[in-house]
Amino acid sequence: MKFASVLAEVHRLRWQLLQPVMNMMVGPYRSAFRGEGIEFVDARPYEVGDDWRRIHWSLSARKNQPYIRLGQEERELTCLIAIDRSPSMNLSAQKQELTLAVAVAFALSAILNGDRVRWAAFGERITYFSPARKGEKLIWGFLAHLWYQPPLKGVTYLRPLLQWITSVVKRRSFVILISDLFFHDEMSWSLLPSIAQKHFVLLVRIQSERDMISLPWGFLPAREVETQRTFTLGYESPPPLPITPSLRTAHIHSKAGLIPALQKALLPPLR
Repeated sequence: MKFASVLAEVHRLRWQLLQPVMNMMVGPYRSAFRGEGIEFVDARPYEVGDDWRRIHWSLSARKNQPYIRLGQEERELTCLIAIDRSPSMNLSAQKQELTLAVAVAFALSAILNGDRVRWAAFGERITYFSPARKGEKLIWGFLAHLWYQPPLKGVTYLRPLLQWITSVVKRRSFVILISDLFFHDEMSWSLLPSIAQKHFVLLVRIQSERDMISLPWGFLPAREVETQRTFTLGYESPPPLPITPSLRTAHIHSKAGLIPALQKALLPPLR
């Protein structure tokens, strides 16, 4: 696919998603960032590990239990959008289009809120990353350049991405991981809660109709697309992900439910 055609597809999705993003996502995008800002927004009961300097003393006295101040998080944040470019993410055109649509939706939300956008691509390792930028033309150009690169080969690892975020992304950011969450280093999930303590992390799981095959009973022979290993697919459900208030998930399996699913994941404020 030529670079010009990729850029044209990005702009087509931009115009298609502009109105839904303006109507449904901008508010939830902002509400997710209630944290340690200066401007008072809300309060919540004290939890173990909270900074005692944020205690709302007058409210605590009225309620007879300690409460914590929640302020509006400082803007000018960086929205880091990391896209899984492994073979499993390129099995179908539907999966590719959903991935690109989610990326465009979040980039639009960040632009409308005056935030900076940074792109990253990963597979076995980090293969592409851009500087954080606010200019809309630069943002779409970086996305088109990322998407113009050929799909990666080999297996997918989560640890290199998380280590890169830890070492490179120093300021509090909105980290969005767009993937089918099919990783070969499952132990790396344990690193996510520590990253979520500093950043707001959203895992966007992309699935096509082929990925959502469910077996009512029995087992089915299958072949893994990244390693070509033969295995048996059963009806057991996968283990739940480690979800915390600042680590959330959104499941995207059709374009029709894209914006509502993202809105639902962002709507509860960061606690």
